[in-house]
Amino acid sequence: MLYAGNQFTGSPAVVDMVIGKRKFKPARWSITLTAFGVALCITLGLWQLDRAALKASIESRFEQRLGEPYREYSPGDGLDDIEYRKLLLQGSFDNAHHFLVDNQLYRGKAGYYVLTPLKLRDSDSLILVNRGWSPWGESRQEIAPIPAAQSLDGVKGIANFPNEPALRMGGLTLGDRWPQLIPYIDIEALQAQFSSRLLPVVLWLAPEQNGVYVREWNPVWMKPEKSRAYALQWFAFALIAVVFFVILNLRKAE
Repeated sequence: MLYAGNQFTGSPAVVDMVIGKRKFKPARWSITLTAFGVALCITLGLWQLDRAALKASIESRFEQRLGEPYREYSPGDGLDDIEYRKLLLQGSFDNAHHFLVDNQLYRGKAGYYVLTPLKLRDSDSLILVNRGWSPWGESRQEIAPIPAAQSLDGVKGIANFPNEPALRMGGLTLGDRWPQLIPYIDIEALQAQFSSRLLPVVLWLAPEQNGVYVREWNPVWMKPEKSRAYALQWFAFALIAVVFFVILNLRKAE
């Protein structure tokens, strides 16, 4: 036996159904709470799917451009369509000024990226070169000596526009002591140190270039598959919420 009806007591309708020997009559607050929870889970699931699609497109573009040859770059070439391009730069490193980007993980180990400015030949412009990852030692107060970078045969790398952090705990605080430890790369904030001559791009130093730091570049910090797995979890939570909503609101019919 299945019966559905509405009861009116001067307030909005309430679901009142009899399914077999049980009555399904949820309270208004239960309906509202479940609807909100299901809508939230579905929204988060769709958001994760969008992130997965974005990451997949970035990875595809990155892999495609890795197969291209290096192209020589000068500031007059501009920055249009330069992201993830393999570039060959000519210039000289400023080995007196290094930035250490803190809170960088590599295979579960904490460390930092070493960034050194490169002054481009026949130009006043500079570009930050990310020379790779280094682990922290026993203390962050004792930074390992940073070897001088060389640019005798040119500097090869991959162009990358730094991403803004999702959460900023205040702005960058720069001092006069070098190297300087920074929580993230903010080209605009770093311009004060270089009279606004920094280009708004960072060069990921190519793995085949000489250097002592780890260089395994990836344009996304989390694989698309992981975002898809998170999306599936959110959709599963929505389904579980509906199942519990039905079970908890079934009562024995009188």
